[in-house]
Amino acid sequence: MTVDILNNIIATTLRNSTPLMLAALGGVFCQKARVFNIGLEGIMLIGAFSAICGVMLSGGSAWVGLIFAILCGMVFSLLFYLFAVKLSANQIITGIGLNLMASGLTAFLLRAVFDTKGALRATSMTALPTLKLSFLSKIPVIGGLFGELQLITIIALVMMIVTAVILKRMPIGAYTVAVGEMPDSVSTAGIKIHRVYLFDVLWSGALCACAGAYLSIVSVSSFTEDMVSGRGFTAFSALIFGNANPYAVCACSLLFGFVDAVGIKLELSRAAIPSSIIKMFPYILTVTALAVSCYMRQWKENHVSPKHR
Repeated sequence: MTVDILNNIIATTLRNSTPLMLAALGGVFCQKARVFNIGLEGIMLIGAFSAICGVMLSGGSAWVGLIFAILCGMVFSLLFYLFAVKLSANQIITGIGLNLMASGLTAFLLRAVFDTKGALRATSMTALPTLKLSFLSKIPVIGGLFGELQLITIIALVMMIVTAVILKRMPIGAYTVAVGEMPDSVSTAGIKIHRVYLFDVLWSGALCACAGAYLSIVSVSSFTEDMVSGRGFTAFSALIFGNANPYAVCACSLLFGFVDAVGIKLELSRAAIPSSIIKMFPYILTVTALAVSCYMRQWKENHVSPKHR
């Protein structure tokens, strides 16, 4: 019984962590380039809505929904590039504006295009493929992690490695880090800074939209207004706490997903803790993680000697 509960919590952790990992990985390049993109929430919401639209327009193909979501997410992220990078608008204000715009735009299109309010469910949809490793299902912990993997979860794990490889081994990764640390020197070297920024923002848009698509076509197979429910901000917290390191970012996302899974399990078991308190767990951890991250950064600035900086 205990093994079943453990496997269930771990499986729930992986499901809850998948959109966080994708969105946080999407912000890695922006963060490395010193682009403060807090519009992850809005791009995820656009991705979730676009995925359902793609499914309905294609007659039920989840593949079309996923691809359509990624394309729409990239187009929407271009707005951030236009205002925050090209026009040098305040990045925080621009990100907040995109989040509000995504919320209002999806609610408007839900009524204007589909003549419905609140929620939209596809009448039929072919599910994305699932990797089932039945021989691992009975093993504690490992079975919960790898016994059954959704396609988008596999994409998230692959993107973790791909992001790390690009940052360490490919020119665009080196350019991104250089742009964040010494933009004037990069410009002097003849590198097109705005092209680097464009890549970073489009990468962010693609992965965040993929995270949103996971919510609407894998988790619940429908779209509801503001269904992202703060996951974009949680992903941004994982990004900051993980210091934009792909592996650390994914570990933080798994931690947030684990706390959420434990809260769900306690709520279902009718524990003595009120459900409102249980629902606060992920957000308490998010605030704590940000506070610890800020403290550690301040400590390093105050205690590391100029010689080692």
